[in-house]
Amino acid sequence: MEKTCDIVVLGGGGSGLVAAVRAAELSGGRVIVLEKGKVPGGGMLFASTMRTFGSNWQRERNIPDQSVDFLQKMMDLTQWRLDPKLAKNAILATGEFFDWYSQYEKPEILARYEARPYVFDIPVNGQPGPQIDTFHNGSGRFIVETMLRRGQELGVEVLTEHRATDVEVTDGRITAVTAKGPEGPVRITCRVCVLAIGSWICDRDVVEKVCPAFNRAEVLPSAHQNPNYTGDGIPLAEKAGALIDWDSFCLRLMGPICSLGDRSKLDALTHADCAVLVDLNARRFVAEPMAPRIDPFDTGLILLQHPKGKTFFLYSANTLRRIVDETRKNADKADFDVFGMPPLPEPEVIDGWFREAVDRGSKEVGVADTVEELAESVGLDPKALRDTVDRYNASCAAGADWEYFKDPATMVPLTEGPFYALGAKLATDGAFGGVLVDPSMQAYAAEGGLVPGLFVTGDFASGRHVVLGGAKKQVLNDMSWALASGFIAGQSAARACAE
Repeated sequence: MEKTCDIVVLGGGGSGLVAAVRAAELSGGRVIVLEKGKVPGGGMLFASTMRTFGSNWQRERNIPDQSVDFLQKMMDLTQWRLDPKLAKNAILATGEFFDWYSQYEKPEILARYEARPYVFDIPVNGQPGPQIDTFHNGSGRFIVETMLRRGQELGVEVLTEHRATDVEVTDGRITAVTAKGPEGPVRITCRVCVLAIGSWICDRDVVEKVCPAFNRAEVLPSAHQNPNYTGDGIPLAEKAGALIDWDSFCLRLMGPICSLGDRSKLDALTHADCAVLVDLNARRFVAEPMAPRIDPFDTGLILLQHPKGKTFFLYSANTLRRIVDETRKNADKADFDVFGMPPLPEPEVIDGWFREAVDRGSKEVGVADTVEELAESVGLDPKALRDTVDRYNASCAAGADWEYFKDPATMVPLTEGPFYALGAKLATDGAFGGVLVDPSMQAYAAEGGLVPGLFVTGDFASGRHVVLGGAKKQVLNDMSWALASGFIAGQSAARACAE
């Protein structure tokens, strides 16, 4: 089947849909979106935390514009390795996008947004600008619905279950895209192309090149590991002559997170400061707890240095009593729920939670009267765990942890049975890196200059983050970057059509 359009967008996630709708609106041209999945939206369907700067919506609510201050701090964070103009354009585009999007959103949805300033020293709860609900019921799905609705009004054609497999390049420009659809191959001729093709996290060969230990780790499933994230954009971009910025490729890794899932009643215990953390060798390896001392998006890099990235939290009857007492004592503190520690029930109830999980046959949880029996129940070496607990208890008695330097105020010996083990695994916030873009989201060429008519957005666009020691440091978070980069790319694609 043959189709013709002015602008083809490869990828129907959040950034691709925004680019398509904005480009159609400004250019008046024909826009086709190719989406590999069965439904459009991609990761945006699960996204929240929209950081928005300089919008009229915020000014009307007396939220100060913190764009310059924020940019300076984020450029410092990324060691000024990024293009300041690209960073500025992205920050300003967040507000421009939101004001544009607000024209088409339903009033009852807009009414649910919160206006709040950014608080630099509270990285979890202090999100600047509008934000809806929680992560599990975020604003991203509303944005996707609105883009689809507006796109339909503008005649944007969204072809789902269409995977882009090849591009034709004429005089350095993509002039046609071939896709595999439910009814066979489709060839689409175009003048301009937007690559919004997303992550490569499910391409094991790319992961092996970037972070090989991840391929052998036990990782909790999440929306960030969508099976459609197979790096299809890499060979297409290379064929078009774009610069693949391999230095920008990274995985964002978190943990340890309860292996039973973040909806488990036991999940709160992973944030307890007096818990003891061991790897599969039954050895401690860090001062507990890692969060909030370490950025929770960097802690996974520590886990990945240990077998399979998997760990166990250890508790005893006396430490459970301490944890329960602490949650009740601090329950009235305004920031106490940042890392998910609500007031807990009596230790006997928590004991019942552990035993219920064991009775269901879970190997991620253990309960035993002795440390050795506990080790056997979860597959750890009994002698090694006994040695670890004895060494830790000796440090508690001495009042100093000269092995891993834990805060003495949080050191409580594991002395009174029963003893408990709670499995925890690695989690990922996604994979990032791809084509290096200029401030208009146009792709840089591998041989120098720019690739004519090619724009790149979202996770596959490089230029808003750097990789320092394997950790991703960024000027803008993922959701905001997806929306801002899509908005800019849509405008740039419309201009390219007019040239």
